[in-house]
Amino acid sequence: MREIRIADVIDKENDQSIKFRSGVSSVIQMPVEYIDRVAELAFKDVHILENTVPVYERLTVKDHVRFYKKWNKSGLGAADMLRQYKLEAVSHTRLALCTAETIQRLAYIQAVMSDRQAVLAVNPLYNAGIENIRLFHKMMEQMAQGGKALVVITSSTEEAFVISSKIARLSEQGLKEVETEMPEERNSQTSLKRIKAKAQDKTIFIDLEDIEYIESNEGKVYINISREKFIIESTLAETEKKLADYGFYRCHRSYIVNLDKVKEIITWSKNTYSIVMENQEKTKIPLSRTKYSEIQELLVM
Repeated sequence: MREIRIADVIDKENDQSIKFRSGVSSVIQMPVEYIDRVAELAFKDVHILENTVPVYERLTVKDHVRFYKKWNKSGLGAADMLRQYKLEAVSHTRLALCTAETIQRLAYIQAVMSDRQAVLAVNPLYNAGIENIRLFHKMMEQMAQGGKALVVITSSTEEAFVISSKIARLSEQGLKEVETEMPEERNSQTSLKRIKAKAQDKTIFIDLEDIEYIESNEGKVYINISREKFIIESTLAETEKKLADYGFYRCHRSYIVNLDKVKEIITWSKNTYSIVMENQEKTKIPLSRTKYSEIQELLVM
C-alpha cells in the first residue's frame, strides 16, 4: 500500500521499509530520534495519531466528535462513538475543562473516523490508564474491520508488548522482529548470538550486536539498548563469562561493554577514566584504572 524507506530513517543503506498494509496493524519500537523522522516522512495521506488533538476549547466533546464525522464524511455515528469510547458522561463538557484521558480518547475517535486509510500512531499509550489501553485495542479492531492500515511506533518496548505480542525493533542495523521464542537451532552455547531478557511479562531474545552495555545495579543486572533497560537473570560474573568470546569486556566491577559500541576513552585525571559509548547520549561508563591498558589493546586489535 504505502511505505517509508528505512534508509531514509536511519540514514544508512538499507533495502527494508515500513509498510502500511490494509487491515493490518504493525508495532515497531525505535529510538526517539527515529520516531521523529518517521513522523516527518509519513505521507500526506497518512493520519498521524498522537496523544492529543487540535482543541477548540469552547466546543464540547460531543461537538468535536460531530465535527470529525462531518469533516471526514464518516459513516460512523457520533453518539455511538461517544458511547463506545465511554465519553457520554462528559459529552457536554467543553474541551478546556477536560482531562488528558478524555482528550486521548478523542484522538482515538478522530483516527477511527478519519477518511484516510493509513494511520501512523506515535507513542499512543503515553500516560494511558488501563481503560484507555483497552479503548486503544478497540480502536485497532475497528480499523482492521474497516480495512485501515495501522503502524504503531513507540520508544518503549514494554508499551509495544502491551499493544501486540508480535513487535519489531528499528535500530541502526535495520528492522528486526523481536523474538519471544528461541529457535531450537540457536539454543546452543557454542554459537551464542542472542541473550535472554525480560520485557513486560515476556521473555525476549536480544541480538548481541544490539547491546551497548550491561550493568549491575542494586542486585539486578540490566542490558542497555537504545535508551532502554531489560533485566536478565544471570549475575554480572556469569554474563561476563558467557560473553567473553563475543566482543564484550568487563571494564568495571559493575559494567560490561560491547567493544564494537565504544566511541572513545576519556582521561579525566591520572587515575580516572570513562568509556564513551557510540549512542545518542554518548553514555559515559566508568573504566577501572587497572583495565585502562588492556581495553586500549583490545580496541585496536
